[in-house]
Amino acid sequence: MAADQPVPGADPVAQAQQDIHDLASGALVNFVGKLGRLSRAAFVWVVALLCGLEVKGLFDTAWTIASLIQRLGRFGLQVTVVRFAVSARTTGDERQVEEVLAAALWLGTAASAVMLLGTWMAADWIAAFCRQPIGRAIRIMALSTPLMTWSWVFVAATRALRIMRYDVFVMSIASPLILLALSVVTGLAHWGLEGLAWANLAMAAGSCALAAVYFNRCFSLRGVLARMGHRLPWPQMARFSLPVTATDSIYGVLSNLDVLMLARLLPGSPAQVMTEVGVYALARNIAGAMLKAPQSLDPIFSSVVSELSAREQHRALGERFATISSWILIINLPICAAIVLAGDALMRVLGHVSAADFHTGLTVLAVLCAGMMAQGLFAMVDPVLTMAGRPYLNMVNNGLWLAINVAVSWWLIGQYGIIGAAWGSALSSLVAGGLRLAQLYVIHDILPFSRRQVNPLLAAAGGAAAGWVVRQLGPTGPTVTLVLTLVAFLSVYVALLRALGLSQEDRQMLARAAAVWRRRRRG
Repeated sequence: MAADQPVPGADPVAQAQQDIHDLASGALVNFVGKLGRLSRAAFVWVVALLCGLEVKGLFDTAWTIASLIQRLGRFGLQVTVVRFAVSARTTGDERQVEEVLAAALWLGTAASAVMLLGTWMAADWIAAFCRQPIGRAIRIMALSTPLMTWSWVFVAATRALRIMRYDVFVMSIASPLILLALSVVTGLAHWGLEGLAWANLAMAAGSCALAAVYFNRCFSLRGVLARMGHRLPWPQMARFSLPVTATDSIYGVLSNLDVLMLARLLPGSPAQVMTEVGVYALARNIAGAMLKAPQSLDPIFSSVVSELSAREQHRALGERFATISSWILIINLPICAAIVLAGDALMRVLGHVSAADFHTGLTVLAVLCAGMMAQGLFAMVDPVLTMAGRPYLNMVNNGLWLAINVAVSWWLIGQYGIIGAAWGSALSSLVAGGLRLAQLYVIHDILPFSRRQVNPLLAAAGGAAAGWVVRQLGPTGPTVTLVLTLVAFLSVYVALLRALGLSQEDRQMLARAAAVWRRRRRG
């Protein structure tokens, strides 16, 4: 491992403080944006309530295919743009930055056009393979592929400047709200699956337009488009994007593999299968809250990692990595407790389903929540390996993860249905995460752990004990018990965190959050 290379004229302490400040600020902005995506949860509720679980199951199946097509169409440019734009900016040559962005638009347009054409031709075959009438919906949603690709290029360019709010405005606030509003119209008008597909396309168009507006605030869109006729660095970017695309696409399959396998392997009538898929998809959407913290950190962390890797400051990179892992623990532990304690209330959105399906959904929710809690701790290894110039390693890792998931889930679904799918997802993510950590240690001598991370674990254990006592001895009644249990957990958790002590970086992150909260209250 190469020794850290100092930046000429830069104070390492000041640089570290600036990185932590940017990480805290960027992560906070992104986390608020992820909370804004709760409207996506409202979309799930609206579809289940107004359209029925069968239509929801059909939409989930069609969206699984469409989201994979969109991942392939964007060609990994959400990462490649950050990597190459940051490198170009270090030279101070704005012309080179515009060439990178022009090459990204050129590559994205070509890749998304190929995927759109291929999907249009294969839609009926895909529907026949899934044994569900989703061909026309897939074609409609595939039309959004170029629009979403351009959106990702635009927001990735602003990420390279360490500006996170535009990404949040477009991807976390505007897009889900557009989809929610149109889903209400679709449900009330009884337009069914095709109406939801058209709503998805309208959402993509609105997102692209808004992303272009924000992009033009930081760059000249006209200048970038003018560069498209010049000699561009697209071959280098394409070579970097290929493994990133493969990694991203494999992860997209992994994120939706359980739904695809359930739609294919569950016994019963199509209506019953889609109902069970709808139950599972709702539990997975709720458990997905465990990934919000790492997803919030990923955009800004990728920018910081890219700069530190370019300067070969590996020791500093390890310190930043341990810091954000501590932040993920501090944020995720109370979220996990809240989901587990409030699981029955959250699953009430299912409405009129059998008692067996309801209790099965609670079990699936608990298993997925635990698995995604662990997955969130391992998630930040990916940007470290990618921005350090090893995107092919991530591709191999995700390929192994996919193979393990398919093998384990195929067996467990046959034995235990949707509960088996949940266990297959959780176990395969644990194995893949352990592999990544081992590689990170061997290659860079970095681990995302430190002694200060013991404190939030001890605080969570104390909070869980307090919640259990209140649940056993407190007044009866589901609402009262739930509120008292959550209050007991959070009170003890926060008190123990303060008593055990927080690191300087953790205090800085909390101070930034408090400052933003105070500004919001004054506003």
